[in-house]
Amino acid sequence: MSRLDRVASSGPGSRLVAEPIAGWGYRRHLVDDETPRLAYQAMRKLYGAPTTRGFDALAARAAAEDPRLDLPGAADGIVGGQVDALVRSLEADGFALVDGRLDEPTCAELEAVASTATCRLTDAPGGERSARFDPDHPIAVRYDVDEQDVVDSPACQRLLADESLLAVAQRYLGAAPVQDLVAMWWSAAQGTAASSAAAQLFHFDLDRLRFVKLFVFLTDVDADTGPHVYVRGSHRDQPRSLRLDGRHLDDEVDAAFPGAATEITGPRGTMFLADTIGMHKGLALRHGHRLVFQLEWSSSLFGAPFTRPWLRSPEEPLAGALARFPRTYRRFRTGATGS
Repeated sequence: MSRLDRVASSGPGSRLVAEPIAGWGYRRHLVDDETPRLAYQAMRKLYGAPTTRGFDALAARAAAEDPRLDLPGAADGIVGGQVDALVRSLEADGFALVDGRLDEPTCAELEAVASTATCRLTDAPGGERSARFDPDHPIAVRYDVDEQDVVDSPACQRLLADESLLAVAQRYLGAAPVQDLVAMWWSAAQGTAASSAAAQLFHFDLDRLRFVKLFVFLTDVDADTGPHVYVRGSHRDQPRSLRLDGRHLDDEVDAAFPGAATEITGPRGTMFLADTIGMHKGLALRHGHRLVFQLEWSSSLFGAPFTRPWLRSPEEPLAGALARFPRTYRRFRTGATGS
């Protein structure tokens, strides 16, 4: 056990040690966006401390890291006209269902990427680490598409540049949004037991200080094909027992938030936003398979290590967004050499 772990487990002392380490790491991060590993660990310890004052102070500091984006009052895009309503729902519940579905050509383009990609496997019984997804003969609980493969897709690039999504992220985060994750994965029925490694037990995410995600179902999702479960209101005022790292049992979560677990289902193209610092999970599939696409924006890149995908030849409108908002897309490498 590290010294940080020993002190963090001792109650009030956790904040006294973790806060200066996280602060030191944040100052280092401001130089080049990199976060020392110990500082990231300290950030997580601050969230699990008896009081979140230290964590909240650091999050408020990071919210002022960049000037706000100059976005139109009525930003165009896939959630155009819904920004105010979506932000209200996020603030109240921690998630928000989008009115309308992602168009079929975009869904088909993203699915084509996932169908041909070599994916990283989770919980493959044979120990295999990578494979293409075969819907007729799945061998793993989860298949993650490489982020670079997703980013190369023009469909993904159009969503990355969507100003209505940037407007929701900026309003909800209270900060200029930074694009920090693109993901897409298949889930498959592999027995009835929930997989911890595939995030099928209740947990919270904490790679960044503040963040919000867009989820898109690229297959029909019903009660038997892995609905997303979000605990309404759990993004605010979690008891300390639920702010500690690890997976949490249903009974423990229901005791803290009785009746608040909400299953999110819907046909192909269903979209919702979520602040996944709240308790959530994906239910184990009883049959069939599920494909999900995800974008994430944060208030700062401080936190976990992040990848730097290469935008080799970004298409419009992403090329224009890169020129207008370089800080938002700063983790991406660009140009012929990927510098």
